[in-house]
Amino acid sequence: MKTKITSLLFILVSAVVFGQTAEPVSSSKVSIGISFSPDYCYRSLHPKSSYQFGTEFRDTMEVAKLGYTTGLSLLYKPWDRISFETGLYFSDKGYKTKVIDLYDINPPTHLAVNRAKTIYHYYYLDIPIKLNYYLLKGKVDLFVSAGVSANIYLSSRAIFKLEDPEETQTTSSSGDLSQLNMAVLIGGGVDYEISNRLNLRIEPIFRHAITPVVDAPIKEYQYSIGANFGLYYTL
Repeated sequence: MKTKITSLLFILVSAVVFGQTAEPVSSSKVSIGISFSPDYCYRSLHPKSSYQFGTEFRDTMEVAKLGYTTGLSLLYKPWDRISFETGLYFSDKGYKTKVIDLYDINPPTHLAVNRAKTIYHYYYLDIPIKLNYYLLKGKVDLFVSAGVSANIYLSSRAIFKLEDPEETQTTSSSGDLSQLNMAVLIGGGVDYEISNRLNLRIEPIFRHAITPVVDAPIKEYQYSIGANFGLYYTL
């Protein structure tokens, strides 16, 4: 009798175990995501020969600033190791000046009376096209990426900051700069599988313009080094 009861219990437990279904795995090749990248932003200068002095002067006065890139992504993965990615992003690029001494221009003192710096912000709508190649596949995917980005100029502003007394003056602009810039993108990182449909992405990325901000004797090309942090949901 005990043997029959034990056998019956074993059959029932087995039926329950094998009858349970796992979380469904999506077969879709399309994912949507949201990402944010803190960026180290600066520029490179390419002058005509007669403007070399102006370039050297700017290089002694200007330094990098912190910016960001954030927006929505669309990822299409037709093959196991290759995916294509695009999206729509808002970016804050630019640079700033070092803190400099301001002097009283009235004689006879000519003494430093304050210190100040200027922060230049350039705002763009970025539309990238990237190819991602997966070197390793698993719960954690390792990939490299490359592509180009069309950056549509929105506006710019310069923030002039005095130290003592503390004061900020802002000037805005929407003209003079190139309305469309192109940039190359090079990156790589990891995709971590949170669930069958949700992935966390961490992607260090380098962006460098291949067209100048303005067509002038000193051509200015913006670049940034950042790290994309994103969440991607497979449809």
